[in-house]
Amino acid sequence: MFCNKMRSRIKSVLQQWDEYIDSNAEAALKVTTVIKRILESPVTDILTAVIPGEADDLLRKRLIMALDYAITALQARDNCATCEDVSSKLQCMVEQLKQLPEDKKDALLQKLASLMTYSMDGRRLKQNLYDLYVQAKYVLNKQQQ
Repeated sequence: MFCNKMRSRIKSVLQQWDEYIDSNAEAALKVTTVIKRILESPVTDILTAVIPGEADDLLRKRLIMALDYAITALQARDNCATCEDVSSKLQCMVEQLKQLPEDKKDALLQKLASLMTYSMDGRRLKQNLYDLYVQAKYVLNKQQQ
C-alpha cells in the first residue's frame, strides 16, 4: 500500500517536468544501462557500444559532450583526470567501476546520468533537481522490470 502511494506520488512529480528533460534523462539512463552491461561483459570499443554510430549525428554529439562533462565532473581528482579524450575517460571509468560494490556502481551510474541530463538540458536548473529526477526515473524503471 505504501509503495503504491509512493509510486503514484513519484509519477505525479515526474509528470510536472517538461518533455525535454524527460528525453534527456531517458537518453542518459540508456547510456548508463549500457555501461552497466559493459561492466559485466567487456566490449573493445566502449564509446561505440554506449553511443552507437547510427545514432542521429546531433544527438550523438550532444551525448558525447554530456558524457565527457559528466565523467570529468565525477573524476576530477582521480587518475582518470589525465585522460585526454572521452573514449579513454570512459574506458578508465569503466575499469574503476568494475572494482566497486554493486550499490556504489549504481550510485555512480545514476550520478553520471544526472550530470549528463544536466549538460544536455543546457544547465537550466540546479543540479540537485536533475539528481532527483533521474533517481526517481531510475527507480520507476527498475520497478517496472
